[in-house]
Amino acid sequence: MALCFFVSDVGPVQAQGVSVVVDDGQDVPQDDSLSGFDGAQEEGAVVIAGPSAVHSGKDSSPPGVGEDVFFDAESLVPQGEMSKQGPKRVNPALQPASKLVVVRKGAGPDSFNSQLVAAERALSLGLNDSALDMFNKLYVRNKRDPRVLMGRAVTLQNLGMFEDAMRTYEELSDIDPRNVDVKVNMLGLLATKYPAIAMRRLADLHEQHPMNVGIVAQLAVTEANVGDFESALKHLGIASSMEPDNASHLFNMAVIADRVGQTSTAISYYEKALEVDSVYGSGRSIPRDAVYERLANIR
Repeated sequence: MALCFFVSDVGPVQAQGVSVVVDDGQDVPQDDSLSGFDGAQEEGAVVIAGPSAVHSGKDSSPPGVGEDVFFDAESLVPQGEMSKQGPKRVNPALQPASKLVVVRKGAGPDSFNSQLVAAERALSLGLNDSALDMFNKLYVRNKRDPRVLMGRAVTLQNLGMFEDAMRTYEELSDIDPRNVDVKVNMLGLLATKYPAIAMRRLADLHEQHPMNVGIVAQLAVTEANVGDFESALKHLGIASSMEPDNASHLFNMAVIADRVGQTSTAISYYEKALEVDSVYGSGRSIPRDAVYERLANIR
């Protein structure tokens, strides 16, 4: 059985002639579709499909609460028998959708910030349909809020609505032309149709921002999808060293090693990916069932 990995869980969709401009001002020719890489795959082969759309979540917390600020009442929670019936500790590292919502006088559940927190929480949990509904309502209220535009674009991309996602990224790029995450996501969409152009622009972007792991990961995935596995493994290794708690880098390295026949190496990467996913990804950052099935076939 072929093992496919779609981090963002999107498939190819049809779009109506989107003209894209990223970085160098050169128009990409209009085409009938923005579809995924569709090369022929032999039986048992694996498919690389890109990292999740980059969503930094900056400025998404309620005013006065930093993105990295979490509150824990562990010291006030009983530690004996009473603790079995008491409140449980919330660990945002293991439960990335957890977020403290600060309620102020006059800030009800229908306030803009409260709705934004709810939308981003739904996106973090992978509830893309619900997230899109909330982001659409927020978009009606404020079409120029970068947080809303980014969340809406990422959600559209996750749902496979590539044309709408690209248009939303373009709106955000007009407002915030220096946003690297937007450029990475736009190039990720561009790579599904014009991988050579996307790779050139990603390489240029990497020179400008060598420490941005999103650029490195997207470049690696694009290289893998056009068959340059050596370069893809190199860049995935760099991405994994920069972001060791991200299991998707290890998983994609396993997929590539598996694809080129390096079975023992693939097994090692699959096992490491499962371990990192268990510790840092709450068991949700890679398709664990598919990995176990693949390991059972190649061990």
